[in-house]
Amino acid sequence: MGKCRSPTSFVQESMPLHFYRLGMLVATHPLMTILITLIVVSCIMGGVAFTELDNGYENWYPQKTQAWSDYTYQKQYFGKMNRTEMILIESVPTTSNPYGVLSKDILSSVFALHDKMTSLASFKSLCVKQAGDSGDCEEVQSPFVLWNDDGASIQGNTQDEILDTITAGKQGFVMDAFIGKVERENDDPVGRVLAGSALQIVYWIQDLASKEEEILAYEEDEFLVLCRSEAATIASNTGAGVYCQAERSYTDESDRAIADDQNLMMFAMILMIGYVSVVLSRRDRVESKVLLSFTIVVCVGLSLGVAFGICGYLKIPFTQMSMMTIFIIMGVGIDDMFVITGEFSRTPSHLPSPERVALSLKGVGNSIFYTSVTDFLAFGIGSFIDLPAVSFFCVTAALAVLSVFLVQVTFFAACLGLDGMRIEGDRYDLVPCWKREKWSERNEKEKEQEGIAKEIEEMKEGGYSVCVDFTSFLLKPKVAPCLIFLFLLLGSLMGYRGITTIGKGIKISDFLPEGSYVSEYFEKRDLYFGEIDRIEFITTVDVDVGVEGDRARMDKLMADIEALEQTVGPPDCWYAAFLSYWSDNNGGSIDDAEASVVKSSFTSFQSTPLYTTRYSNAVVLNSGVVSTSKCGSLFYFASHDTDTALLDMDKARAAAGDDAFAFNANYLWMERYRIIDKITMTSLLGCMLGVFTISCLFLDLLSAVLVVVCVILININLLGFMSFWEVRLNVASLVILILSIGFSVDYSAHIAEGYLSHRHRGRSAEEAVVSGVKEMGVSVMNGGISTLLAVLMLSVSKSEGFRVLFKMFLGMVVFGLLHGLGFLPSLFLVTKSGSGMGGKVVEENSRSEEAENMAL
Repeated sequence: MGKCRSPTSFVQESMPLHFYRLGMLVATHPLMTILITLIVVSCIMGGVAFTELDNGYENWYPQKTQAWSDYTYQKQYFGKMNRTEMILIESVPTTSNPYGVLSKDILSSVFALHDKMTSLASFKSLCVKQAGDSGDCEEVQSPFVLWNDDGASIQGNTQDEILDTITAGKQGFVMDAFIGKVERENDDPVGRVLAGSALQIVYWIQDLASKEEEILAYEEDEFLVLCRSEAATIASNTGAGVYCQAERSYTDESDRAIADDQNLMMFAMILMIGYVSVVLSRRDRVESKVLLSFTIVVCVGLSLGVAFGICGYLKIPFTQMSMMTIFIIMGVGIDDMFVITGEFSRTPSHLPSPERVALSLKGVGNSIFYTSVTDFLAFGIGSFIDLPAVSFFCVTAALAVLSVFLVQVTFFAACLGLDGMRIEGDRYDLVPCWKREKWSERNEKEKEQEGIAKEIEEMKEGGYSVCVDFTSFLLKPKVAPCLIFLFLLLGSLMGYRGITTIGKGIKISDFLPEGSYVSEYFEKRDLYFGEIDRIEFITTVDVDVGVEGDRARMDKLMADIEALEQTVGPPDCWYAAFLSYWSDNNGGSIDDAEASVVKSSFTSFQSTPLYTTRYSNAVVLNSGVVSTSKCGSLFYFASHDTDTALLDMDKARAAAGDDAFAFNANYLWMERYRIIDKITMTSLLGCMLGVFTISCLFLDLLSAVLVVVCVILININLLGFMSFWEVRLNVASLVILILSIGFSVDYSAHIAEGYLSHRHRGRSAEEAVVSGVKEMGVSVMNGGISTLLAVLMLSVSKSEGFRVLFKMFLGMVVFGLLHGLGFLPSLFLVTKSGSGMGGKVVEENSRSEEAENMAL
């Protein structure tokens, strides 16, 4: 019976032989391998036809939170939230116009725009309807409700009468929500209004899936077009500025930012390919490998085709974040290609091409498999994050990194074998169908052979010179311990800075292009109004108005809502309206009346125009009892301060008590930042544990620990780097942190594998460090530099989101290279991990493999 072997023994001893056999197979039959790969990938890519595009907002919300539970409850009983269309008018009081935006001329001009907007047939069709059968639109929220939306009343008033009307107000009208920076007489908070700097109008549109195309067309082709054309007229006549925003505006503008930056991403990819071509190319027209460098594009395309195809079959949606997979796979694919071609260049040139490819995969197959598995694991763990968009992306990226590994060891290895055969046949690189002339050109080449050989050798030595010089520096006494101390000190300082000062959240303008009209609107809104929104308090327990205890609960809820510092004015609630109706029609205290009388009055109240037009959609009745209802209030939302916004949310929920809950759409994304620390910590720890487990299969225990320490320090430094460069912790940066774990392993694993391979041959730690860094360091540096060239292009992006991507990738590459090429070799020198005892075993395995190769 055969001896049972451990997984570690199999990975470290047997897998190189399997990679050798695979390399020999694909390089001996390269055209067949390429054909089979293309057929298999084409079949898998068929799943792309089943891929669903899903960029819905709901993908960005955690779905195991109270906010999500509250959201589904309110949607079940009260339908989807309405869409909002906003117009903001700005006119600061001046000497020539002391009333600002409240001047009669400006109000009349803006009302003309408002009247045209509400007269649109499409608006009347899509607006939020009053309850009942009238089909009329609900009252538009604007200062014009003070004149009952009657332009003639404004025209018929004098300027003083207009200001008196605004000062008097109207029930339900909250001045601070619709008139910004109000100036009052003697600065008295309740004094006569004298002027204002801005006003805004809010239009509510039904969010109906059955009319999605009609709604989107209305917003783009009618609302925005009319608003902009009238804005030009108003500006010309009065000097007032008009700023518009539709519900679709943010999505459209963020999509435009992405579209604008796609050109940058394409140029970044061209830079990466160009760098590969320069690194691989030689002056000799046969030895050049420019054509081979272009196969990386094919490898990336095949890998993405596999990933997207499998996702299509599995019904995993394609989101905007999925586009990042292309950039990631370019980096991973080029890194692996550098490692394979670097090993290929170190194989004896007199061997046949298939043998050189086989030896190359034998030498680095474990290394690239190691990094691919850790990348796959990191994204696999990320797929469990409670954010659908992130989960979808991580699944796609995990499949892509696994696919690029399989494509590299089959398709690319076959292309490398073909390229080797081309060189053996003296065929030109870019025109492989042409052979070099055997006599004229060859004779001339032979005359210069010595000089060319010397030049090529100098080029090779030059490529290694940086790594050799650095390792020579490391071998000097006390250099390695000092470097370790400096790296640990830097990591401690950066980690402390990152943990204690890193901000959370995201600016709403981060994903908008510079100069966007949406950015201008948000800027003016924040200047004059802050972010005023509507918060709903939804009751979840039966309320029988005839029962005193139920009324007491509602009285307390109304008082608690009004007592909140963030709410503006009294709550807009059916219950408050009913109490007012009772007082007007019955007099006396409602608590002194019999239950039957109160219930009868409530039944009569349900027939009033106020109830049918304003509150019937907010109340669910069951046999005369209110089973659930919602009461609203305007409130100030601290959108730029996540911690304050979370505290305000907790206060609102506390005010709602046990029989109701407070809900606002912003709570959905705010919940992300309540748990973002926990998600980040659990995700990173899970990834680190996975990296350690995988590392133990490929490395000895001490080396695995050192690699994980290196990865941890890279990510700790990255957190501090984020804090210094004011990159906030949010969904986008969390994804890159997860990604950085996989990339960090790439920078360290190849060095560790190279070091240990020499230790197993019986060499000392010092010799192993020099040889390992010399052999693998250039490939690691080339991979890092190619990624760095690509991300540098993103630094000129007009979108803050892509600039954040640049900042984090820059930190990831720089810290990755520093730790992989400096810190890890220093650790190896100090700890002298690995062992030369495995040399005899390796030599025996090598001899048996050579005998088997000869037989093959």
